[in-house]
Amino acid sequence: MSGRVVLLGEHIGYSASPAIHNAAFAACGLDLRYELAGVSADGLAAAVDALRDQAGANVTQPHKRAAIGLVDEIGGDAERVGALNTIVVSDGRLSGHNTDLPAIAAELMELAPDARRAVVLGAGGASRATVLALDEAGVDTTVVRRADWDRVPHLLGRADLLVNATPVGTASDVSPVEPDWLRPDLAVLDLVYRPSPTRLVRDALAAGARAADGSGVLMRQAALSFTLWTGLEPPIGPMRAALGAELGHG
Repeated sequence: MSGRVVLLGEHIGYSASPAIHNAAFAACGLDLRYELAGVSADGLAAAVDALRDQAGANVTQPHKRAAIGLVDEIGGDAERVGALNTIVVSDGRLSGHNTDLPAIAAELMELAPDARRAVVLGAGGASRATVLALDEAGVDTTVVRRADWDRVPHLLGRADLLVNATPVGTASDVSPVEPDWLRPDLAVLDLVYRPSPTRLVRDALAAGARAADGSGVLMRQAALSFTLWTGLEPPIGPMRAALGAELGHG
């Protein structure tokens, strides 16, 4: 197997995915290269069609929902979420998959297995996967869009889980919520992973809460994507080491 795997998205220079996947390809002796491919909404259709001559792709914000209408077929999780983050190429045909859903579900089960009421910030593709994972776990979930941010303090007062599914905090020291909105019995998952830990995670830990940034979700979905492209078991050790080095976890 040889060729090029790309990440399609906007403003994606922060991504740790090339480090993870190139380490995996090297560990398995595959002649594959993972690269960033920044693309606007206007150029998305052409970029997806061009994948027919490549080895596969990931898709990230803000294209996860739009890309689902550009592939030849979609897998079950992508259909259920209404968004995709992985594209597999087979004989020139494109199939869309969603590895966010199982990755987020596993991370939430580890972080907050007893959650009953959640607040999810954001309404994009990652949010849709998060909400479905929470719904399937029987968690009462409220989604908050940017225009309704003033509702967040009240909603958090009744919640035991907060998930940030927006890009707020990416490559910055900004949090989507105020520190005094957090408390010890509120678990926090921030899907942002750079910096690691994020400001939201640091504030949550300072408040005595259980908290995790998005690096765990990224690792889980990357492993699933790797198997979809290659049919091989992911080399978790080299992938995790590459992610740690990329994020400065020494």
